[in-house]
Parts: sequence; C-alpha cells; structure tokens
Amino acid sequence: MIKECSLCKESKLEIGIKTEYGAVVIYRNGNEGDGWFATLSPKTIGDVKKDFTIQIMPIPHIKHISHINDSENLAKNYGIAFAKVSKAINDIMKEEGHTDNEEKMIRIGIYGKSKHPEEHFHIKLFPWEHPYVVDTTYENKETQIDNEGKKFLKTTPVKKTLIEEATLDYLARKLIGF
Repeated sequence: MIKECSLCKESKLEIGIKTEYGAVVIYRNGNEGDGWFATLSPKTIGDVKKDFTIQIMPIPHIKHISHINDSENLAKNYGIAFAKVSKAINDIMKEEGHTDNEEKMIRIGIYGKSKHPEEHFHIKLFPWEHPYVVDTTYENKETQIDNEGKKFLKTTPVKKTLIEEATLDYLARKLIGF
C-alpha cells in the first residue's frame, strides 16, 4: 500500500463510514489482495434530488484496468461488485418510480447510444491517452471557429453539486447491504 494514496486509506473503512471527501462506503467484497469496495459520492453532476454516483475501486493498489487480470479472484470480485452495484442502482430507480418498463428504463453503465437500432451494453477501452471523451453525437453538432481559427463545439458545462445530507443518508441506507 502507498501511504499517500487516499483510495488505499478509504479501502480500509468499514461499510457505512464516510471518507474524508464525504463519500459513504456502501459495499465491500474479497480481501486486501483481491477485493473491491464501492462508495456513494456526496456530489453529482445531475439532479441532486434523484441522481447519484457510485465509484467502484479495488482494495489492492492497482493503477490500470489491465491489472484486474493479475488475479483470477480480483477479476471475479470486480464482476460481482459491478453486477451488484448496477442491480442496486436499478432497483432504487424502479422503487423511486423512474420506471419499471424496461424499454423506458434509464440506462446505467453505458457510454452513449449505439448506432444500431437494437441497444446493447458496451464499454469502450482506449489504448492511448485521449484528451476528450469521444461520442459520435458530437459529429452532428455545429462546429464553431475561434479568433485563432481553431475549431470547437459549444457544450453545456458540467459541474458537481453537493447532494443534501438527508438524501445522501437515505441513499446510503438503501445501498448498504444490497
């Protein structure tokens, strides 16, 4: 473990405890060498009354997604953590009345929409450093040109906002023990 690493420090916290950042530990599996934990963030980029973010992190200090393959149990526990957290989010969305119709369900864990008529979950992995998130919908936006002749797109700014303490506590209670 690296002493300066805040995530390594957080990995030792018990479920239900808040991190220095204000996130709540909501899930843990495995052990120090092969486990994962999840935190509920105190901030969201969406609607603070209903949106939230969960971060899944390895308990051992790994730096790259490819290192998940270093241990079969680490890989298995990642899959279990990802599946359980995704299911818990889906259950809360249904319970809160976001919809129980699968066709109208707000999707979680996907990046954009597929160009194909049938929707299919996908995760994109990039082998090189990318300075921007790439989405094919940007191709359809109007390109602007600045005073230096550089092209750019106008987008809405993304800002994290604190979730109310009561909402954070409510969500944490719902998510712990899923």
